[in-house]
Amino acid sequence: MFTQKKGGKWHKKTGIIYYWSMVVVAISAVGLVLLSPFTNGRLFLTGIAVFSFYLCFTGKRALQQRNGTPLQWYDWGVLSLMGLVALAMVGYGSFQITRIATRGIFDATGILFIVFGFFSLANAHYDFKKYRLPSKARYAEKEWFFMHIIRMGGSYIATFTAFALVNIRYVFPNAPIAVYIATWIMPGVLGGLIISRVVRHYLTKFRMTR
Repeated sequence: MFTQKKGGKWHKKTGIIYYWSMVVVAISAVGLVLLSPFTNGRLFLTGIAVFSFYLCFTGKRALQQRNGTPLQWYDWGVLSLMGLVALAMVGYGSFQITRIATRGIFDATGILFIVFGFFSLANAHYDFKKYRLPSKARYAEKEWFFMHIIRMGGSYIATFTAFALVNIRYVFPNAPIAVYIATWIMPGVLGGLIISRVVRHYLTKFRMTR
């Protein structure tokens, strides 16, 4: 079976390809939402694209900073962008929720905006604290290693979830609502379990505790 050694040549090459693919996806998603009529679905997927890019960017930067490379202006710039997008998602989701009380219109995307907005904001807030005070890093001197795994893995999960949501209606056009709910939830649950297991493995290997 074809396998890749972590840190090997193919690992690095595929990582670079994935990173620049996410740059293209994020830019094109923002461009499309600006050029096309606004819809809740399009706005939400744009937010997910920005979030996926943020995770990918910080995962790559974590690897670059393993030797003490100082923060650059673009680290703060991308962090600020993520914070603004996260606040916008929470605000827009809250607006959608208020429509239930004022118009009696229920829109589940409002809840999704809030959930993913808070999750994005939590990641940005953690990075903000760490950038200001490196001692706040959760994994001390191994921060770069664990953040690379967690952020790159999280980016892939978010990207896969968005891809599945866009295409599930074509694969199962008459599927019950449970299928769509599972499409929202299962990638994050399964991917999160895998990442948690990998993190626990390396915590044990490095004899670290959290």
